[in-house]
Amino acid sequence: HILERVLPEKRHLEQLIFPMTRDKKTLKKFWNEAAEKVIKIIDQGKQVAFVTIGDPFIYSTYSYLLKCVKSKRPDIPVETIPGISAMNLVASLVETPLVEGNEKLVLLPLPEDLDRLKEIFCKFDTTVLMKIGKRLRPLIAFLKKMGLENSAFFVSHAGYPDQYIAKGVSYLSEEASGYLSVLIVKRKGEV
Repeated sequence: HILERVLPEKRHLEQLIFPMTRDKKTLKKFWNEAAEKVIKIIDQGKQVAFVTIGDPFIYSTYSYLLKCVKSKRPDIPVETIPGISAMNLVASLVETPLVEGNEKLVLLPLPEDLDRLKEIFCKFDTTVLMKIGKRLRPLIAFLKKMGLENSAFFVSHAGYPDQYIAKGVSYLSEEASGYLSVLIVKRKGEV
């Protein structure tokens, strides 16, 4: 845990479990259980901090936890500190601006139907795709079919020791994983 290296020893770390599933019923159960744990600690007169990867309001579990806590106890004061979003970190790592001038940017989870990306690539100068997961290989094949294989940056595990960067998906290693990954597609030119 990153926090164990930077927090004083007297701090208590409580791990909250959030399953990797799309089943809303299961997720709500875990969000509510986590909210109850947080509220219990606050009711003991202690402060709580929830640490998340990236920005807490971009595809983050934090936003769901916050909603649950506030629905149960709207009186609890909350301070949310913005983080560095994955797309900004990735743009920094590959040294390319997300947008310039009047360019348009879109951020979205990888759609189930990859053909939906055709229209998106036409409408936006920069497309940032997240939540790629196990669909990385079909996405790469789709980008090649669209002639965009050299117009994309792929980064997985950004900021971690096992960080992986590929400028152009033609050069993506077979071991590359779609988990914790971001793909930036620039409509104009090669990367």
